[in-house]
Amino acid sequence: MRPVRPEPSWGRVLLTTVELWASRHLHLKKLAIAVAAVAAIVLAALQFAGAFAGATPQAVRPPVSERDAAARGVSAQPAPAATSQSEAAAWITGQVSGTAIIGCYPAMCAALGAQGVDASRLVPLGPKLTGVLGTDVIATLPSADQSLVDQYAPALIASFGSGGFRIEIRAVAPGGTAAYQSASRADLSARKSAGAQLLGNPRIRFSALDAARLREGEVDPRLLATLAALSTQFALQVTGFGDSSPGAPLLYREVTVASDGDGNGAARLAAALAMVNAQESPYLPAHSAIVHPGPGQPVLLIEFAAPSPLGLLTTVLTADVS
Repeated sequence: MRPVRPEPSWGRVLLTTVELWASRHLHLKKLAIAVAAVAAIVLAALQFAGAFAGATPQAVRPPVSERDAAARGVSAQPAPAATSQSEAAAWITGQVSGTAIIGCYPAMCAALGAQGVDASRLVPLGPKLTGVLGTDVIATLPSADQSLVDQYAPALIASFGSGGFRIEIRAVAPGGTAAYQSASRADLSARKSAGAQLLGNPRIRFSALDAARLREGEVDPRLLATLAALSTQFALQVTGFGDSSPGAPLLYREVTVASDGDGNGAARLAAALAMVNAQESPYLPAHSAIVHPGPGQPVLLIEFAAPSPLGLLTTVLTADVS
């Protein structure tokens, strides 16, 4: 009698799904990679000085210098306020998903619009956070009602400035704080399990530091799934995880990988980049390119947008396996 095969793990289910998808849509094994695709990511942090308004809607005015303020009889905007708002607006523009609806106080909405964020994605928030349930991410001031902030947007994903000039960027959780905390705990457990399975994958190598991050569940679930998918086609070495979320708990949304093999590594990275760019939401990264960080071989950089979603791995964990 043949022994009964154990039920496949979530990782095996995920990899099988990716392999089937790739065989139907990507045909990677039939791709003739003639040259390596070389690209560079330039993340420009545009500096912008906007007015810093409180929770009560006010007319938006540009900041003025002390000399101009004295001549016009108005108060100049404090430099820390302008700096915090400029940094927050640049971070939202460069790091938040391009499809996310953003709730903002009037001056921040103006700063984001000036940086090219479409007005259809901006929702001005009222004094009691009116409009927040129609958003994915919000920018808040210290003057906002903290109990409402915690109720509707418990997930801090970035912050800028301090004290009375602190601006927080938060992910909205429509189900409320309790539902978010429950989902967050389940997601952490799933990320730890997925990370442990990746560490046992002979086709991916990690440094001791990155291995510790995987064990602690500190890596974005989209990166975990992407690395698992790439390992079905390529032998890889992870050269580092990265994150660009200042003032918030880390959840690494960026990874750089090198081809782990002799010869023709550039062509393998080009094929890996093609596979990454062929994905669909939520597994299509915000940025991906082959870069040359210094002397030596090139690496593939993959970065996902904020906020990190919950439930991607727990959905696989609870899926029926046939």
